[in-house]
Amino acid sequence: MNKQAFFLGCVIPLRFPGIEVAARRVFGQLGIECVDLDGYSCCPEPVVLGLTDRDMALAVSARNLALAERAGADLVVLCNGCYEALAEADHALRHDAPMRARVGELLAGIGARYDGKVRIKHFIEFLHDDVGLERIAKAITRPVDVPLALHYGCHLFRETTHPDTWRKPRMMKGLVEAMGARCVDYGLEQLCCGFPISQFDKDAALKERLVPKLKALSTTSAEALAFCCPACLNQFETGQGGAGDLAADVVRYPCVHVLELLALSFGMQATELSLDFRSGATKDFFECFWG
Repeated sequence: MNKQAFFLGCVIPLRFPGIEVAARRVFGQLGIECVDLDGYSCCPEPVVLGLTDRDMALAVSARNLALAERAGADLVVLCNGCYEALAEADHALRHDAPMRARVGELLAGIGARYDGKVRIKHFIEFLHDDVGLERIAKAITRPVDVPLALHYGCHLFRETTHPDTWRKPRMMKGLVEAMGARCVDYGLEQLCCGFPISQFDKDAALKERLVPKLKALSTTSAEALAFCCPACLNQFETGQGGAGDLAADVVRYPCVHVLELLALSFGMQATELSLDFRSGATKDFFECFWG
């Protein structure tokens, strides 16, 4: 458990570098070595690309898994979409021999090989089950004494072998509460953020997904919205700024990642989170409580 391969995905290092900084701080303080996968690629994106060329999408995922196999470490994934792509590819290749053979031929063409030897875990699952809430609680020096609403993200409900699709969302809530935060219900926790729809119809994504969630949040005492998916976080941060008249009467909520909250609760300063890349509401929130 003390050595884990990190799968950062595309969005975190390119759009939210503070989440990567926070992740490295959290895992480092917990005594876990983070192994970088040199040469990793997009997971690939599971919604659109997975429908375009199934075999090629699986081959890209399998190549990333092969890098973890070569590093001799299990894989901890920091993005919901990446987790779904990699976990479902691993499951499909383990159980579909003809598909595994086809993908194996594609990998052989670039000198790669997938053997199915790596365990894949979402970082929420790893922190909750492998590290444990008790160990995490002992590392907290500044509890997150703030009422927060949670956005789980659709892909967090994906399971390949376990029948309980609420398993990881419950873990996320338990992890946030272990930091000292108070989780506030608003009734639309399961509603999609709208990111996949926004690739084709931005207005529909805002009107049918984002704005209803924001209006539901406005009836609660939540100070901010917590995420474990960078794509969802990006949709809320950029969407709130672009909703215009659709959300004219709705407060702009700070959007925070679970790993950022954990790092802050472990003693990290807000100024270390690359806040210039974030919305004004998010930056003000971090600096108000942890500046």
